[in-house]
Amino acid sequence: MVPASVGGYNHMSDWSILGFTVGDAGGPNLMPESGNSGSSCCASIPKHWHPGMKVKVEWSYATRQGGPTPPPSQEVVVEIPEYSERTGNIQAHFYPNHKVKVVISNYGIEHPRYPMSEQDKLPWETSKQLIEYEKQGKGR
Repeated sequence: MVPASVGGYNHMSDWSILGFTVGDAGGPNLMPESGNSGSSCCASIPKHWHPGMKVKVEWSYATRQGGPTPPPSQEVVVEIPEYSERTGNIQAHFYPNHKVKVVISNYGIEHPRYPMSEQDKLPWETSKQLIEYEKQGKGR
């Protein structure tokens, strides 16, 4: 097992994430369309990924002043996609309709090597400067 920080990204434009946990480790609050503004330490993850790895994610939505009542707290078990031996930080991604994805990566969401499709990254985009840097072989 190796230590990892827990961070997140809120891909929703209408709800804030009041708080969340991945396994037993807590993550920061997330405003709409925000993320990686901070992380919490520490969780433990296996140094080597193995098929069938799953983790429980629990989260609450924030109440908006004068707005509608937020959805109830949520809980889901998700699979963890393969990660490299360099491990990295745990990143929880929150989407509309209570959808959640968890990835473990050394890279930030704008990096070309971040393990997500461009569609799943929205509203964030891969940095064109980092793509050029990678093409030149400097990102190894």
